[in-house]
Amino acid sequence: MKAIAILASILLIACTSKEDITPTNIVGKWAPTYLTQTKNADGTFSEWHRINTFVALPVYEFTNDGRFLTDGKAGANCCFAGNKYSVASNKITFAEVMACPNALCVACPAGWTINEIKGDTLVLEECAVRNKYVKQK
Repeated sequence: MKAIAILASILLIACTSKEDITPTNIVGKWAPTYLTQTKNADGTFSEWHRINTFVALPVYEFTNDGRFLTDGKAGANCCFAGNKYSVASNKITFAEVMACPNALCVACPAGWTINEIKGDTLVLEECAVRNKYVKQK
């Protein structure tokens, strides 16, 4: 009986130790920090490094009603996400994706992976790159 109680306690702790990611966790505006990691050949990620760009990266917005916006506009464009999103576990999938037959894109058909939401920090894996974002107030 004692072994069953210990096993149940371990399972309860294991099931509640990881924060579930739900649409309410991701709702809001997320500004880029310009910190990124690239995936190595062995599947691990490089150290975080700051990217330098002359073009500002967009602010992502995930709304309560499932819309995805970039800089306040519909998020779909060539080689990018869609206008609608859904979250299941730690995966973001997009709908209303724009078709661009003449664009040479490296698509990310499986959607994006939420690697972490901790406080005001979001780490998104977009294809073979992880980017860090901070929630805007």
